[in-house]
Amino acid sequence: MPPGADILGAHARLAAIDPAAADELLFTHVLSALLAGAGAKRGFALDPLHPLRRAAVGIAPEEGALERLGRHVEEAGPAAVTIPAALVTALFSPERAADPRVVPLTARDETLALVVLDRPPSDPVGFASVSAHAASILAVIRMSERVSRADFELKYRVWELQSLYDVGLSIAGTLDLDSLADDILLKSISLLNARTGTLIVRTSGGDAEDAVLVKHFGVPLAGPEALDSLPEQVSRWNTRAERAAPFAEAPAEKLLLSPIVAEGRPLGLLLVADKENRAGGVDDFTVGDERIISLFGNQAAIALENARLHREAVEKERMEREIELAASIQKTILPVSLPEVAGLRLAGGNRPTRQVGGDYFDVFPLPDGRTAFCVADVAGKGVPAALLVSTLHACLRILLDLGVADLPGFVGRIHRHLLGFSSTRKFVTLFFAVFDPSSREVRYLNAGHNPGIHLSGGETTLLPSSGPPIGILPDVVHRESTISLGVGDTLVLYSDGITEAVNAEDEEFGMERLIALVKKGRNVSPRSLSGAIFGAVSEFTRGVSQYDDQTVLIARAC
Repeated sequence: MPPGADILGAHARLAAIDPAAADELLFTHVLSALLAGAGAKRGFALDPLHPLRRAAVGIAPEEGALERLGRHVEEAGPAAVTIPAALVTALFSPERAADPRVVPLTARDETLALVVLDRPPSDPVGFASVSAHAASILAVIRMSERVSRADFELKYRVWELQSLYDVGLSIAGTLDLDSLADDILLKSISLLNARTGTLIVRTSGGDAEDAVLVKHFGVPLAGPEALDSLPEQVSRWNTRAERAAPFAEAPAEKLLLSPIVAEGRPLGLLLVADKENRAGGVDDFTVGDERIISLFGNQAAIALENARLHREAVEKERMEREIELAASIQKTILPVSLPEVAGLRLAGGNRPTRQVGGDYFDVFPLPDGRTAFCVADVAGKGVPAALLVSTLHACLRILLDLGVADLPGFVGRIHRHLLGFSSTRKFVTLFFAVFDPSSREVRYLNAGHNPGIHLSGGETTLLPSSGPPIGILPDVVHRESTISLGVGDTLVLYSDGITEAVNAEDEEFGMERLIALVKKGRNVSPRSLSGAIFGAVSEFTRGVSQYDDQTVLIARAC
């Protein structure tokens, strides 16, 4: 054996190393054994996967030489087996090595360490056994580290999933949208150790700006306009240069964003900033942080969508209750049965397309023996139209006490009241008539309504409009007209829901069919004629939902 090489001693030193109790002096122990096995006095070793894990014996490298070596290994990769001569010189300075050698310690094609000796091994064969022994020890340690790291990652994932599960249960139990938004933001800040955060959520199915909820923790990071250019995936911006335009000026060093998406529809975004470390500084957001905010964003999307649907269901239920109340009120407004009056036989009915409608009809016996009756149609549908019907009904009841001697003046007072009550898009068409049994005359005023049908002796005459609807134009003039009703003559009033009812071919019921029904029913009772009209319209429109309410009022002189 060449002098200087202590092969057996080197193996003994290596055998004394306990891989399970590896400490920060591990590389020093391995390097000392290798130097003994090579018969060398000076050298250094480092881990190519962790360049800061290194050891040196007998050398005083130039300032920064070990750092340059670490950077070289990082750039060359873990399998690097060569070191530039200038760097070797800097490492062995000031007493340069005459013939330095780089010895890679490998196992299963993996470089576990790079060792640089100041001279070639005295016994290459014996040193090969020592280096193999050293490589096997490092392989065991590397494997142990990987197992420990995998065990840590597994435990971290379990903790991560448990935390997300607990957070998911917490937010899933909240249905108030405002409270839920606060909860989501605070829990995301906690999960990611962030200093600040912003949550922006659409509160309805539309894109209106007034339907956006914005929550901030700390300084605001973004506003509602950020939703206009929302990234499709989780975005991690650890430098300002990386950021998307809407977030370029956010007052934070590092940003992490997750879009909140439910069933492919964007609901909003969750943005957190500046991940705080134990020293009080700010760390980069990692791939693991991306995973956490992505999973949490999915849970938040489900919770937010549930809260939104719950709110819509509550609102729908509230509206249904209001509609039921409006319908019950409207039932008290529309007559269940028509009164018996002198000189007339009356019949009529109403079929709203919804629970409440915009059609109105009524009969008013007057103190002097005359009878007033009307049919009206309010523009629009649903509750707003029903409210205007209630207003019209109240006006008629109150103003009838003032008399109807001047029919245009009477309708004009109603018109002026509606002008102050309704919006410009709400108006009323009105056919109002007064029957005098002593003269058998009917004074009537048609304000933009469908023409009444006067049937006399088998012939029909239409009673057209004499002015615009009421409640829309400030300065209008309506004219009064008069007809006489002989015994058996019939006056049919109706709303456009009758004539404009459509069938599956989009064909309207029309005036011709209505007039034919009126002529055909001249010998039947008004009640039977009213039923025949409603029945014919139902048959004509079978299977087709109608948009407009349907009303009929029939008066026959007797």
